Amino acid sequence: MYASSNPPSAYFTTNDGVRLHYLDKGVGPPIILLPGWTQPASGFSAQLEALSSVARCLALDFRGHGESERPQHGYRVSRLAGDCRDFLDHLGLPNAVLLGHSAGCTVIWSFIDLFGQDRVRALVLCDEMVAFIRRPEWSQEECRKYGASTGGDEALSLAAAVGGPDGEQVLRGFLAKEFSPDFPSGDMARMIEGSLKMPRKAAAELMISVMQADFRDLLPLIRRPTLCIGGKKSHLGPEVMPWIASRIPGATVAMINARHFVHLENPVEFNASVHKFLKVVDSDPH
Repeated sequence: MYASSNPPSAYFTTNDGVRLHYLDKGVGPPIILLPGWTQPASGFSAQLEALSSVARCLALDFRGHGESERPQHGYRVSRLAGDCRDFLDHLGLPNAVLLGHSAGCTVIWSFIDLFGQDRVRALVLCDEMVAFIRRPEWSQEECRKYGASTGGDEALSLAAAVGGPDGEQVLRGFLAKEFSPDFPSGDMARMIEGSLKMPRKAAAELMISVMQADFRDLLPLIRRPTLCIGGKKSHLGPEVMPWIASRIPGATVAMINARHFVHLENPVEFNASVHKFLKVVDSDPH
């Protein structure tokens, strides 16, 4: 659920001239919170409230998202990864814990792929498939592990619908089905309204970029402490996050009673899992 307090807002400018908004709360080891596709940084308000007692929590609005500028360019995963690098540069941080929800994980994988791991202190990966579009040569078991449940034509059709004349209705329906029936309607409405701030064409372009990503080969190369969090009732199914954890050396997994928006539906258990993980990370002298 959304917390009631309003963390301080700030802005910075990327190396291609886009003004991005972020929330900044707490003092201590930094943790960067990266939201999913179309989602605003304010969706992490419960994490900013709970985790700021042990860390400096910085929640980023990606370009086109939330309170950030809405340019006509750059709606692809690699550019968002570049924006994260610019964010670290702006903050003057040599490294940070990176926490991503949904497509925020895809941005993290792209960040590591492009820029390496020197600026990554640790990772928290929450409820994201490692490959979206299924391939004909993959078995059903492989598709379940990867989270690849959609065909290529189906994926492109969905993106076209998001960018089309009925895009708002499509996006509302797409997001609403990711919540449990007992999730407070007011909180869900606020989250969806926040997502609708993103221009439909930009949302469609970014959706295509996220769906085309496949970072299976990157996972075994990760050499940072990693916590994988999944929703027990998520549309991804119960195998995806445990499989991702099994491919990352030393990674641990926590399955939480929630659907896809784990950090919103069950913030108490989510925050406790992250807090416990951060204590382990902070106790490591390396």
